[in-house]
Amino acid sequence: MNIKPKDKNIKALLISGSQFSIPRFQRDYSWDKKNYQEFIDDMLDCLRICDGKLETKSYFLGTMLFIGDYSDSVNKDKSIYVVDGQQRITTITILFSALSDRFRSIGEEKLSEQVFRYIMTQDDDGEDIRVLESKTHYPYFSFYIQDREKLDAQDPTTEEEECIRDSFKYLYDRLDDKKLKLYLKKKLGSDEVDQLKYVDILKTLRDQILGTTFISISTPDKKNANMIFEILNAKGKRLSHVDLIKNKIFEVLEKTEPADYAEEKWADIKKILVSRDETVGLATYYRHFWISTYTKSSATKLYDNFQKAIKPKTKERYKQFLCEIEENAENYIKILNPRREDYENRKEYFWLVQSLNVLMNYFNIVQVRIALLALFNIKKKEYISTKKFKETILFLENFHFAYNAVVSGRTNKFEGIYAKFAIQVRRCKDKSESQKTIDQLLIQPLNTLFPGFDQFSKGFVSLNYTRKTKLNNVKTKYAIQKLNSFYDNKDVFSDNGSIEHIVPESTGENSFNIGNLIILEETLNEEAGDQSYLQKKKVYLKSSYSWINKFVEANEVWTKANIEQRAIDLSKIYYRDILGKTIS
Repeated sequence: MNIKPKDKNIKALLISGSQFSIPRFQRDYSWDKKNYQEFIDDMLDCLRICDGKLETKSYFLGTMLFIGDYSDSVNKDKSIYVVDGQQRITTITILFSALSDRFRSIGEEKLSEQVFRYIMTQDDDGEDIRVLESKTHYPYFSFYIQDREKLDAQDPTTEEEECIRDSFKYLYDRLDDKKLKLYLKKKLGSDEVDQLKYVDILKTLRDQILGTTFISISTPDKKNANMIFEILNAKGKRLSHVDLIKNKIFEVLEKTEPADYAEEKWADIKKILVSRDETVGLATYYRHFWISTYTKSSATKLYDNFQKAIKPKTKERYKQFLCEIEENAENYIKILNPRREDYENRKEYFWLVQSLNVLMNYFNIVQVRIALLALFNIKKKEYISTKKFKETILFLENFHFAYNAVVSGRTNKFEGIYAKFAIQVRRCKDKSESQKTIDQLLIQPLNTLFPGFDQFSKGFVSLNYTRKTKLNNVKTKYAIQKLNSFYDNKDVFSDNGSIEHIVPESTGENSFNIGNLIILEETLNEEAGDQSYLQKKKVYLKSSYSWINKFVEANEVWTKANIEQRAIDLSKIYYRDILGKTIS
């Protein structure tokens, strides 16, 4: 087994030059006040006064497990997956963001910037890189924690985002001058604390965190990582709902000769879930499978609900249940990691791969997996036409672009809608019943949440695309690709298209705005460069894209004064012609 355990400290981790990614299958950031209070208390409890100066001491943070090696100075991996340690690394990032803000509040701009380099760094090309990247709390974490200015930070819309906000606010409050000195004085029992400078306390706390040590275990093998994780967390760990369900199934399917059916089937299910680049944890998958098939349930109630629903408790029924889990796992991984090969590279399914990729990777809509699992199920049973299947998934894509990407709506209502729909549609007996269920339990409830034009347009016209403003780039590029496909009357985005700033990006100001953007072939984009619009027009006319040719025909001249109105016009086209909504 290729594993590399090493003693490391937090500073070595954060300045390694690698980006630490938290995969989508990991649980949300969930540390509550008890957890992050204990963490900062532990850091402060390590501080000591010696000869009137505040000093640090050693502290051990436990073990962290990674896929990829960040510690090899020659062959280190640039992208590292965090298998075990995400709650601690996330909390440290939040604490450093609060610490940076505290330095800034007392005029220590340089110290603030230096702390922030443990949150945001740069690659060899000078491009900004987030040290910690997560798909579960993007983009809120990026705006609220990983941006010094916090100009684009919005109110939290999920429980995880509320947890991130509460953690930051608590830690920022704990870093107050008076509160720090009061805590230290109580712990150290020394009046010397009053003589300490506030800036020195903050600097020493920074050093204490950076000097904190842990055992870093690295492995290049995803399967090894999962096995190591299970070993590390086995002792003293309370059984999860999935463990309890597994034990019950194995108890009934006790026969191990000539083959252990339950063991082999369970292994096959786990193998499916880690069979692609973006793997998923069994607990996450199982809950979505259950909610999509049986009853809406919290994680803590899954075992009880399993006991009630899976009857009779016979070998035949439990074997059937394992087959259900396996069949849905195959669909789940195809939803989570869409590939054209899943559909034999048939062009009529390219739209599906693109749409799933948008929902999973562009917008990271976790709850929609519940509905998609059910749609894949009835598609296999031929209880939905190809046309209705396509219309429904494209509706979901459009809805989540409008609701999540553009207006940042709250997501706490989705799971109930998707669970009710999924369970009911799986019970349908024919296409007519399925179509009625889709319309009544999926389309209609989501339409009641669909943003009105004014709300949509307000968010749409604020979309930007630039190398330096990366957080909006994904949804802005998606919108431009979608518009280009609309004008070309195609379902699938162009493979060779790139974003063109009509007024050169180098002019700054509103040149980044969506009203100044269009799609152009990469080679033509390079040819157009930073020329004036009059010069660019000759290049634009070489394009095979209908949209850019129509644009040239309609615009003899183009200046920054045109950008705002075009953004509004594009929002109308998108809302009316792509989303299919009426502008009142």
